[in-house]
Order: sequence, then C-alpha cells, then structure tokens
Amino acid sequence: MRVIKFFIIVCYISAFSQKKDTLYVETFSHKINIRTSLELEEQALEVSNLNTSNDYSLRQNEVGKLAFSLNYKILGVKLGFTPGFLKNDFALKGPAEYRHYRIRIYFPKLYQQFYYYRTKGFYVKNTDDYVDGWEKGKDPYLQISNLNTLEIGGETRYYFSNKFGYRAIFSNTERQLKSKGTWMAVLKYNYSKIDKPTTDYFVLNDESYNLNFIGGYIYNLVFDKNKYLFGQITPSVGIKYVRNIHNNTGGGVEQDHLLIPNIGLRTRLGLGYTSNKFYYGVSVLINSTSYEEYANMNLVDSRVFASIHLGYRFKAFKSLEKLFNRFGL
Repeated sequence: MRVIKFFIIVCYISAFSQKKDTLYVETFSHKINIRTSLELEEQALEVSNLNTSNDYSLRQNEVGKLAFSLNYKILGVKLGFTPGFLKNDFALKGPAEYRHYRIRIYFPKLYQQFYYYRTKGFYVKNTDDYVDGWEKGKDPYLQISNLNTLEIGGETRYYFSNKFGYRAIFSNTERQLKSKGTWMAVLKYNYSKIDKPTTDYFVLNDESYNLNFIGGYIYNLVFDKNKYLFGQITPSVGIKYVRNIHNNTGGGVEQDHLLIPNIGLRTRLGLGYTSNKFYYGVSVLINSTSYEEYANMNLVDSRVFASIHLGYRFKAFKSLEKLFNRFGL
C-alpha cells in the first residue's frame, strides 16, 4: 500500500507541478483560442459472420463534419455536426446522422478528455458481392440505416518530457520552439454500443465496457518559428467486457456475456503553421481495433480522421481572467 501511495504522489507531482521548458515551448493558454475545422471522418466496421461465411464491409454515410473549438487556460470545448452542404449521397448510401462533443482539460504533462460520439446510418461497401450487375455510382448500396453506434468515454494521456508541447499539436495553445519528441502513455476507457434492431443481413447488438492501455512515441519537427511537422505511432492492448446478442449456429439468436482482449494501433501525421495570433494546419489520424473471434463473428472497428483547421488567438476579457483566477486556474 505504501508503494502505491508513493507512486501516486510521484505521478501527481510530475504531471501537475512541473512546468514546461520555456526554451522549447511557448504558451498561449492565457489567450482565448477559437478554432474551426473541416473534418472528414469515416468509421469502418468489418463484420464476418462465421456461421454463414458472409463478410460485410460497413461504412458510415456521413463523413464530412464542421467543428468549432474554444480553449482558454486549462479548459477546451469542442462541438461537431454535419451541415446540409456536407450531406453525403443519401440517395445512394441512405440517411445518416452524426453527433460529436468533447471536453478537454490541460495540465503541463497530463491531458484529460471526455467525449460523446453517436453515428447512425451505414451502408455495405462491398454491395457488389451480394447484388449481381451492381454498378458503383449508379446503383444504390445495400443500406443498413438502422445500425447505430454510440461511444461515451474518456482518455488520460501522460507525456514524459516537459520539453514537448503537446498542446501545440492538439489545441494550438502552445508553440514548439525547438524540435522535440517524447514517449507517451495513454489510458482510454469507454462505454460503447452497436445497435442493429432488425435481423436483415446479420444480427449484431453489442454493448460493452472497454479499457485500453496505449503507449508510444510522438515527435514534433520544427522547421522554423512558425512551421512544424509531427508524427505519432502508438500501439494498444485492452480488455472488453461485452454483452452480445448474435446469430447462433442453429439459425436462431442468443446472448453472451464475455470478457475478451483486443489489440490496436493509432497513427497520426500532420503539419501546420502558427504565429502569435493566426494558425492553420492539416492532420490525419488512423485508429484501428481488432477483436478476437467471439459470438460467431469477427469484428474490426476502424476510424480514419482527417482535418483542416484554422484558428485565431486574442486577449481574454478581464471578467473571464478574474473568474479563472478566483478558482486558481
């Protein structure tokens, strides 16, 4: 017990008390930071029904989102939605909905976020495997419009170097002055649900609690005071407690309660420009998780995320400064 307490104290002091090295990192957290981004995100579900040997390559319909972020001091808020002009081929791929909310809390070496994702409306990308004479771009895809995915959770990241400004990449409330990389450790925890209420094509109602341990390396290459290029690679291992309703070998439906492992990989690449006030950039994130065979199915859940962002920083209002100072933030 004493060893655990000592470890917690050491982590607390390291994460919250150690300030960034000002020779490597410049902070803009005292300014209000507003950011808008055009985001392209695609969730892919690869479902293999081991009873029928049918493979369904599912994709969400809506892939274009508009997001707005606001950051000040240790707090950040992000809202994302799909406006009408980004609707994506409803006639061919079916109706869809998407919602995305995120709250972030920043510390010198620790990053905390809580998020909510909800997606409704998928289509079968490999429709040509099931419909003879099907022509891409002309004929509608097989649609599973009542397939819903929900994910509510959080993520805690720890960056080991105080010379690395992770906020320069993720929120642009810092600027990396010299090239630097760091090892990072991540704990991700969430509740997720895949809900398909009808029995057409396959049955998949998956409700789970997930815990993942992620570790790896991230590097920010600084070309000059304003331009940078970064890359990240982080493999993961985890455990999934699942309540699953699925097809059984007799052609009926049954329910399982299972504890299964998973492995995954998260890679990220991006570049950007930043000045004292304006900044912009692009980035790509690929995140894939594979689950061992269970419930007579194989399941691979992947997300590809691309973003183009533009932001502006300006002096905070005095009333806002006083409010945050009152709480010691």
